[in-house]
Amino acid sequence: MTTHPSDDPASGHRIPFVGDRVVIRYRLGDATPADWRGGSGAALSDVTGVLLDDGDPLVVDRDGPQSIPRTAVTSIRVLSRVTVRNSQIRNLEAAAAAAWPGTESGMIDGWLLRAGHGFTRRANSAVPLEFGAGTDAATMSALRSWYAERILPTVVAIPERLLPAGQIVGQPVGDEMQLLVGDLDGIRMEPTTPTEQVRLDDSPSPAWLHAYRGPDVDLSVATAVVGASEGPVVFASIGDGPDAIGRGTVTEGTDGTRWLGLSVSSPTPGQADAVMAALVAWGVDRGGQRAHVQVRAGNRIAGTWYRAAGFGLHHTSRYLAL
Repeated sequence: MTTHPSDDPASGHRIPFVGDRVVIRYRLGDATPADWRGGSGAALSDVTGVLLDDGDPLVVDRDGPQSIPRTAVTSIRVLSRVTVRNSQIRNLEAAAAAAWPGTESGMIDGWLLRAGHGFTRRANSAVPLEFGAGTDAATMSALRSWYAERILPTVVAIPERLLPAGQIVGQPVGDEMQLLVGDLDGIRMEPTTPTEQVRLDDSPSPAWLHAYRGPDVDLSVATAVVGASEGPVVFASIGDGPDAIGRGTVTEGTDGTRWLGLSVSSPTPGQADAVMAALVAWGVDRGGQRAHVQVRAGNRIAGTWYRAAGFGLHHTSRYLAL
């Protein structure tokens, strides 16, 4: 991946993937598209569209391909694939939280708090699910007390736009997370491994858990946490190793949409496609309508693979330790 100005995390811009909807600002010149405003005095212009090629030049589809040399680019901003309202972010976050509820949960002033013995961030963090979730000192103190009682650090998940900027002060934990979504009938896969080789189980085997989190994983804790969901859950695997694994669970958003929450891990795209195909078929059989997956913004391999399968960016989220 060639670098460009937006590759610097300090710039505040997300690094785009092919298939993302982007706004590219660039210096006008002979090799760049003309300014869409038609003015003669502009030095900069911008183009909004779907990124077709992240090489040099960048190619964006806006009523046809538009090529922009990297040397002319001053910034790139990644947008959601389609326009997303705050209520839709809240809806998806509710379904995603139901897919990873931890082994214990509670509500405090609009926040859903989850605890799972410290295993995975998703199952051990608080997320502001309700409109007007508190950000005052008393609420933050209550969150800290809840986690302190369970001998856990207080980690909060902050989905973009759901809280006023600067209201929560904390130390960033890990990369920014991207929530990608797709309609189940629009997910595209070309598995070279027969889907008949994918095994589906109602609970994770020790081998599955070792493949998920390594040889030192606490099997009792991991089984309880990854097996927890407010909907049906399934564990996919290929081979005895196993060579590839996946998890799927169907939960509802606040508007009644049935979401298939996915995670897939495989060293080869063919096996990953087979696991994905098996999980999608399983989710459709259980009334799933749309799918979501959480991917680290810096994971270029997974981010590219999911987008090629038909997923698009819905919104981002970040974790903060209070």
